[in-house]
Amino acid sequence: MLSLMLRFFLFSLLVFWQCTPNKQTETYRFDQIIVTKFPTNPPPAFPQSFFPEKSTFLQSSEFKTSHIHTKEAFLLLETPKSWEEIQKRIDYRVNQGDWKLIEKNVNETEVSYLLEGFIKKSLSIYFTKNETNNQIRFYFKKHSTY
Repeated sequence: MLSLMLRFFLFSLLVFWQCTPNKQTETYRFDQIIVTKFPTNPPPAFPQSFFPEKSTFLQSSEFKTSHIHTKEAFLLLETPKSWEEIQKRIDYRVNQGDWKLIEKNVNETEVSYLLEGFIKKSLSIYFTKNETNNQIRFYFKKHSTY
């Protein structure tokens, strides 16, 4: 139920954001949900070593169970790095061992990763090929109460 409410809230903000042209950071809070347009920093649930250098954060959201523990998070960023550089960086980072690769799917315009982390965490990464900047979406979910 709450996840459905979170998705509706995020969708509503996404539609609202498409109508505003400025790139100033905007943060919205609703109880345990935090949604940010053009965040200066990503949500702390994401390992920053997955992010390519010179990335621009476009949107983020977090659902927290308390002030410090993130239950679910989303991050959208874009980068001028090439398709091959992004894939090489993520593959290298996955091979370091703290995230286990569950599934990887590749087609002409998108690559997706499903990773499992310590203490029942999952991380999904999708990157999409564009002409100018490639977009990467990160989804984090913690499946335990630790």
